[in-house]
Amino acid sequence: MLEVTNLVKDFSSLRAVNNVSFNLSRQTITAFIGPNGAGKTTLYHLISGELQPTSGSVKLNGKELVCLPPQKIVKAGIGRSFQITSVFPSLTVDQNIRAAVIAHRGKQFNFWQNLQTDVSLNQNVTEIMSLVGIEHLAKIPVQNLSHGDRSLVEIGIVLAVKPLLILLDEPTAGMSRPETNRIVELIHYLHQELGCTFLITEHDMEVVFDLAESIIVLHQGSILAVGNSEEIKNHPDVRRAYLGV
Repeated sequence: MLEVTNLVKDFSSLRAVNNVSFNLSRQTITAFIGPNGAGKTTLYHLISGELQPTSGSVKLNGKELVCLPPQKIVKAGIGRSFQITSVFPSLTVDQNIRAAVIAHRGKQFNFWQNLQTDVSLNQNVTEIMSLVGIEHLAKIPVQNLSHGDRSLVEIGIVLAVKPLLILLDEPTAGMSRPETNRIVELIHYLHQELGCTFLITEHDMEVVFDLAESIIVLHQGSILAVGNSEEIKNHPDVRRAYLGV
């Protein structure tokens, strides 16, 4: 599904991403791990169009994404969450999801139709809230929610654009263990029941080893190792560079 080839990103004399190549298959969960400054978030910015690479290629189902703006990459099929939750805090949960659905359907400039009475749109919004378990929070402003519930709203927003590939950037950062478990259970459900494909960065190794079928280790902008959880746990270079052994 996703082909990343020889991706490079330079910031003046600093090379943040150094000749990174990997492929992702459909209906898989892949995790990127690495110490702070390894290049994980920069790599996400390159895939989602927030940054343009110095060189290299990013293809989704054979379509080149490099040089496309973020909104066209979303239309192509990549949805993304951020380390700092990206929502409309003063709007309700329902309104946040609704805004994403309206934008995905291209109705944001349809000034002559009352979208509040659009049966199909309302049903879509309700289905997404139910899917991520936030329908009971529908009328609450997002700024009044817990950190964990805000993250669920953001995942709902991502699902609203019907992505082929979902990028989650540290989805459990700053969460309590019950909140973390809730996010992990949701990712498992979306993967197993809906066939969603995920690329995840995460510092909680318990989460990584629980979720990921394949783990890619970044170190100083380059890929250090690729493998399953047991292979990564026992990889001598990974143990030295990241796991602290």
